[in-house]
Amino acid sequence: MKKFVLASSVLALAGGASADIVYSGELGLTVNSGDTAIDVSIGDNSWQFGIDTGVTPPTLDYSFITALNEGAGVFVPVFDGYARRFAAGDNIGTLTTILNMFPLGEFGNNINLLMHDYVTGAGLFDASGTGFVGFGFGGGIDFNYGWMQFTLDVDADSNSHSITLVDYAYNDEINGSIEVGAIPAPGAIALLSLAGLAGRRRRQG
Repeated sequence: MKKFVLASSVLALAGGASADIVYSGELGLTVNSGDTAIDVSIGDNSWQFGIDTGVTPPTLDYSFITALNEGAGVFVPVFDGYARRFAAGDNIGTLTTILNMFPLGEFGNNINLLMHDYVTGAGLFDASGTGFVGFGFGGGIDFNYGWMQFTLDVDADSNSHSITLVDYAYNDEINGSIEVGAIPAPGAIALLSLAGLAGRRRRQG
């Protein structure tokens, strides 16, 4: 099975109110039903998102995100198994509960955090629409916090689904909070463009 690995080049912005925000820029990475999941590298940490159809769909048919290495985590509600859905303007930081770290499951087993189950309707994300996942990376009491924006969609004609990573951002100040959806000012984004901000997609065997 092959995976697409996205290693995003990002630039921390100095000066102004958004001094500590590291922004990916527009990504638009999409996984459709039956496609291989995509790995996203942020710093030295990785997350994976996609649609799991299992071996006998529609027994399994759900969009998911998961952390792939120690030191990486995703926010969940009080109960485990689901990725928490944030809205633009929410605050993510040291007071946001609960940051579930890799491995996300019990007994040392990593699991997929379900976003929307197309069979049962379970999950905190709508079958179609945009929402934000909160993430963190670090260890002990020192973490960086961020958000990833996803769009989920349903094609009723083909009974297939898609999940798109629109963009992401995090605060490079340890234990600094971030407003969900916050990105650098337009002038700063222009600087990112001039600096040659780009994503690199590599196919691995």
